[in-house]
Amino acid sequence: MKPWEEKANRIIARVCLASYRAANIKRDGTRRKRHVPYSVPNVARRLVDALGKNDEETAKAIFLFDYDAQ
Repeated sequence: MKPWEEKANRIIARVCLASYRAANIKRDGTRRKRHVPYSVPNVARRLVDALGKNDEETAKAIFLFDYDAQ
């Protein structure tokens, strides 16, 4: 696996986990009893598309401009 692909996978995992936690972890730190659906952030969706197309340039542009801005 190429380094940019590994970085894309790490970023996808981080932003999806953050979205999951925002939806399913209560303010007191406990989990909700029932699963609450969460949305996959646009950054993750675009990175998945770039990985599927093997588009290194688009993925690196997302690293620089979209992910760092969050």
